[in-house]
Amino acid sequence: MAQPALATTTDLSLDPSSPAARATLRAQAHAMLDDMLDYSENIRERQVWQVILPEIRANFQSPIPTQPSALAEVHQQFMTSILPFTAANTHPGFMGWAQGGGSQVGMLAGMLTAGLNANVGGRDQIPLEVERQVTAWMRDLFHFPAEASGIFLTGTSIANLLAVVIARDARLGPGIRQTGLTSPTLISYTSSAAHNSIAKALDLAGLGTGTLRLIPTDPAGRMDLAVLDQAIQQDRAAGLTPFFIAATAGTVDIGAIDDLESIADLCAQHNLWFHVDGALGALAMLAPGLAPRLKGIERADTLAFDFHKWAQVPYDAGFLLVRDAQLHQQAFASPACYLARENRGLAANSPWPCDLGPELSRSFRALKVWMTLKVQGTDAIGAVIQNTCNLAQSLATRIRNTPELELLAPVQLNIVCFRYRFTDQSETDVSHLNRELVIRLQESGIVVPSATTLASRVAIRAAIVNHRTTQSEIDDLVEATLSLGRELQPTPHPVSWPPTLQLEAELLQLSHQLPATLDPADEIALRVQRAILLAQLGRPLEARSDHLRVLELDPTHHANLLELGRLLAGTGQTKAAQVVYTEAVKHYPHDAVAHVNLGSTLLTNDDPSKASHHYELALQLSPGLPEAHGGLYYALTRLGDPDAAALHRQKAFGRKNIFQTPFRGTAHPIPVILLVSSTGGNTPVEKLLDDTIFQTWVIVADFYDPQTPLPPHQLIFNGIGDVEVASEALIAARTLLAQISRPILNLPSAVLATSRPENAARLAALPSVRTARTRSYPLTFLAGDHALPTLATDGFTFPLLLRLPGFHMGQHFTQVDEPSALAAHIAALPTFGHADAEVLAIEYLDARGSDGCARKYRVMFIAGELYPLHLAISPNWKIHYFSADMADRPDHRAEEAAFLSDMSTVLGPRAMSALASIQKTLGLDYAGIDFGLNLAGDLLLFEANATMVVEQPSPDPRWDYRRTAVDRIHAAVRHMLLNSAT
Repeated sequence: MAQPALATTTDLSLDPSSPAARATLRAQAHAMLDDMLDYSENIRERQVWQVILPEIRANFQSPIPTQPSALAEVHQQFMTSILPFTAANTHPGFMGWAQGGGSQVGMLAGMLTAGLNANVGGRDQIPLEVERQVTAWMRDLFHFPAEASGIFLTGTSIANLLAVVIARDARLGPGIRQTGLTSPTLISYTSSAAHNSIAKALDLAGLGTGTLRLIPTDPAGRMDLAVLDQAIQQDRAAGLTPFFIAATAGTVDIGAIDDLESIADLCAQHNLWFHVDGALGALAMLAPGLAPRLKGIERADTLAFDFHKWAQVPYDAGFLLVRDAQLHQQAFASPACYLARENRGLAANSPWPCDLGPELSRSFRALKVWMTLKVQGTDAIGAVIQNTCNLAQSLATRIRNTPELELLAPVQLNIVCFRYRFTDQSETDVSHLNRELVIRLQESGIVVPSATTLASRVAIRAAIVNHRTTQSEIDDLVEATLSLGRELQPTPHPVSWPPTLQLEAELLQLSHQLPATLDPADEIALRVQRAILLAQLGRPLEARSDHLRVLELDPTHHANLLELGRLLAGTGQTKAAQVVYTEAVKHYPHDAVAHVNLGSTLLTNDDPSKASHHYELALQLSPGLPEAHGGLYYALTRLGDPDAAALHRQKAFGRKNIFQTPFRGTAHPIPVILLVSSTGGNTPVEKLLDDTIFQTWVIVADFYDPQTPLPPHQLIFNGIGDVEVASEALIAARTLLAQISRPILNLPSAVLATSRPENAARLAALPSVRTARTRSYPLTFLAGDHALPTLATDGFTFPLLLRLPGFHMGQHFTQVDEPSALAAHIAALPTFGHADAEVLAIEYLDARGSDGCARKYRVMFIAGELYPLHLAISPNWKIHYFSADMADRPDHRAEEAAFLSDMSTVLGPRAMSALASIQKTLGLDYAGIDFGLNLAGDLLLFEANATMVVEQPSPDPRWDYRRTAVDRIHAAVRHMLLNSAT
């Protein structure tokens, strides 16, 4: 009996069929694309993350739909119920779990991939060639052999699994795929800091997690190679079969890179498979400044890494590179009749990706990587990678300079682990509080770090991966951590200082008013007031945020421009302050204060001519303004007009010679007097006087009337350090302090004895100290006919050094190699308008070592103790840290690191004894010494005085080894100040 015919419908396509429906879809598609472009372009205006509301979750608990909905309606649900509630790793404030930020190019590539809907498990299609091209690019990048193979996967976790399987089959032979594991017991090794996907891979590969040896790490977080070698030998002696080492290029917790070269040697020695998990750090190969740290990665048998992290490719895009393509294919190729290959047709083009991994159904992941690399270029991606590491170093510096925060691990790449120092709490409680702090940071929507545990201590972990992240987000993280950490502190220190209490109350009132403000004019007024209060309370980043918001609402607001400029200048951002003050002068040309402030930033930015112009305009608008006269004094001095400068100096400081700096503490301040000179030569010790502890009165000693009682104080710090330019002020300070009973740091009489000629004479008698013969001559005399005979009579030979007094860092400092060159060198030295200008003749001391390089050590003297600060090594005679080639010489940095960590061993007993004698002779509480060593171990004295500054090096990770020494000196100064004042 015939079967009834089945009914068929010719129009069951899920694509729209009518012209109207297609037009509607196309319009909706454009709207959806615009929405996503708007989302990424305006991402900073959104919270990083927000708590998912119960009603939002409820939207995703409905039964499966049987009837259609309009695409526009579903898209709207996406916009309201999905897009706002993702983890938002696209946001520049997202710093959790080492996730990349994606890119607009990658998003568009994802759209093309979905449109193609290509299954790239195999077959003769161009998507396979795209994947093969990316594989070839990666072979070249990591210097793998031409026969190496590669495959795209979801991520490094799966790539690690494939690597274990390939290594297993390479050791046991392809027959293991049929027989399964019987024996022997294969042993693997990895760092205790490695990702847990290594253990999972061994589990899934049938080898068992019990066969994995977790090797402890060294202080830098790298696998301890001595313990690793010992473990291999012990396992082999026990009859086991070591076969696999998984090194890490960027550990998940702190970003440490194992010693890949040495591990490669160890693998070669013991015939072990060398695998590298480079999920986090392998693509540092794209950054020239970071690539050398990966030396040895080119020797790996397998290398796993992610494009969806540092390469900013949208998820997911993992990759496995395999040195031996034959072993790779041997582990996964599996014949099947439905996968038969041909020489022609769609079944050609073998081998296929399904022969290199477990997946037959595979998306076209390679397209978004290929497009990202083609559109952006590896140079731009490498610059992004380097910048994330620079930002990490910047964050580490902020943490080191913030007493409430503690850095918990060295910063090697782009991961920073730190915590809030909760006081008077047990370690367990501190960990609980920091874990809660991470949650509150996430819930704040400002920034999203994650948490991890290092040596039983919970850390706030910031992984800076996103190409959109800037210094602004780093600052937000620090400020939010401090703000929320203070809220969590179980026993907060109560505010007891009435002025601060008043400011806090006013700030609270303004903050309550702001959310309810709708009128822009009211918002502007409130934000300017709040910014000023925040700056007074020592919260500059929050103040800056309010100022910038006002700048958006009213770019010409008078008070906002002046206060923002002041804030920027006070935090060292003088270029930005100059821009703001330029705007203030443009819009308010009759404001004398705006002209003075612009002049000051111009002077700081080394433009005395333009600075003097604005100071003069300020005096036209407000005759007698002390700040304008003071600025003109410094500007005209640098322009070589000493007579006019002296007139303005008198008008500036004769009228105003005492200044009170802001106090931002919560308890009663410790009053301190800081003495300075109007002529310069001051050591910037005000940076060391914490304005949350000390209330500082700055007194210009050479203009202060000694008959006028000093302000109440518990300590006096003489900040006048250079006798060669400030002798008048030092003499005045000595007179001023003659009858003072309070503690005085750096007595003026002690500083007066530290000129170069006097130091050369009095310190020469100390054992193991060699000083340079030094004498001052009128510059006009050395330009005359009697110069050479006089120099010879005074004991000088050539080469001879000439230096203008009062200048540092190599400025106006020259070497005269032979007598005939003296006149030319003298003529090249400026007089700055002084007819009686002096010049120092200094004996040349040869501080070169056996390698031909000169070495200049700097040691600080703090309260009678010695602290190493730095060592500069250079082939040039004029050796300064900023001009030496330390950045380009790892061997020189290693030598400096040894000096900083073990000064006494590096210098030897003769030099250490000499340093102690010099410190005692100088009699200064705060001072520094620059010196070299001769081959006999004697100390060659270059300079010893109170002018030397101690500052943290730049954020470049090459200088990480120097930061501890600087921190140690800053701590010693704080300790000295507190001990002296209380």
